[in-house]
Amino acid sequence: MRILQVNKFYFPKAGTERYVFELTKLLESKGHEVIPFAMKDKRNLNNYFNKYFVSNVDLSKPKIRLSGFKNIGRIIYSQKAKRKVEDLIKKTKPDIAHIHNIYHQISPSILPVFKKYNIPVVQTLHDFKLICPNYKLFSKGTVCERCKKHKYYNAVSQKCSKNSILSGCVLALEMYIHKMLKIYEKNVDIFICPSQFVKNKMIEWGIDNKKLIVVPHFVNLSKFEPDYENQGYILYFGRLTEEKGVDVLLKVMKDSPKLKLKIIGKGPEKKNLESRILNLGLNNVELVGYKTGKELKDLIRNSMFVVCPSISYETFGLVVIEANALGKPVIASNLGALPEVIEDRKTGLLFKSGDAKELAKKISYLINHPDEVKEMGKRARAKVAREFNPELHYQRLIEVYKYLAYYPGLTEMSRYANLISSL
Repeated sequence: MRILQVNKFYFPKAGTERYVFELTKLLESKGHEVIPFAMKDKRNLNNYFNKYFVSNVDLSKPKIRLSGFKNIGRIIYSQKAKRKVEDLIKKTKPDIAHIHNIYHQISPSILPVFKKYNIPVVQTLHDFKLICPNYKLFSKGTVCERCKKHKYYNAVSQKCSKNSILSGCVLALEMYIHKMLKIYEKNVDIFICPSQFVKNKMIEWGIDNKKLIVVPHFVNLSKFEPDYENQGYILYFGRLTEEKGVDVLLKVMKDSPKLKLKIIGKGPEKKNLESRILNLGLNNVELVGYKTGKELKDLIRNSMFVVCPSISYETFGLVVIEANALGKPVIASNLGALPEVIEDRKTGLLFKSGDAKELAKKISYLINHPDEVKEMGKRARAKVAREFNPELHYQRLIEVYKYLAYYPGLTEMSRYANLISSL
């Protein structure tokens, strides 16, 4: 099968990209041909199809000038992306298109092109952009669902993107136009949810249940050698953004001077965290920067356990299963999809999101029960091997692909949903 994988970034930026690249390897190992489509970027991995990629655009800062208004048009409906993907389709003739994150840099303008050429479309929902202007369901330091029932004007009043009225206006306009056109709903055949939580939230916000399928992410265990010993520190790894709740963890560290914490990652909150660590005099906290590959795995492997203190809805918890694969239990907030991934008191511990005192108790418990930490780590790795392995993921996903390829346009999903859930 020839599969077109579409994601706005084609370099290892975050969890979405890690998943896309691992999925590409998995599909290729099964004999499929994978064709990428993304945005041009000097950080991109080498590939033959780069000439078909859409041109680069920097959307990090809103600009009130001609180029800025051109970018707004591209965010809502990119004619360039539409032409580029059509050229790629003519060249490669894919059997199916698998969409990931396309908003802003690519836009959903490409979706009707697939319908024009009778190419089935699936989209993995890595975030909440289908229902939320800023894609996070998070604003002003807390979970936010103000835009429910198409009240997207709240993106402006809440300045929920870059704390900017202009950015909020762009995102609200984008959502209103896309919802009016129903461009995702009409052109995507199946939305793949990485968790039951995401599926439930989509249904709650009005997305058709018949188009939603749950297919959890995976980890290739052959690349993750576990270690059930440790070097005496706890660990956070992931994006350094407000919604990840690292500040909650720092509150715990202030009252636990003998406890050591390493923080791995990069992101817009890095400078704020550096200042917070300095102002609180946290000599027991180390910001080690962005790490990948063996260096990252060794840091996880040598930790006692990992903490995932998110204060926003997680769509899955890739960080959790990567830590579990290395034999480490995870303490995580009881929010979003995290309780689906972690079995409380068996593979890790759950605490009330944002509650530093409860988090401190959970951390203290594991530190004082080292034998239980080891047993949790072993059970956690066994759970990953059983429920989040590549073969199971492939079986689920290929059933989606085959179903669409063999029964294009068929809307009766109940029998198919039962099949997927049984795998």
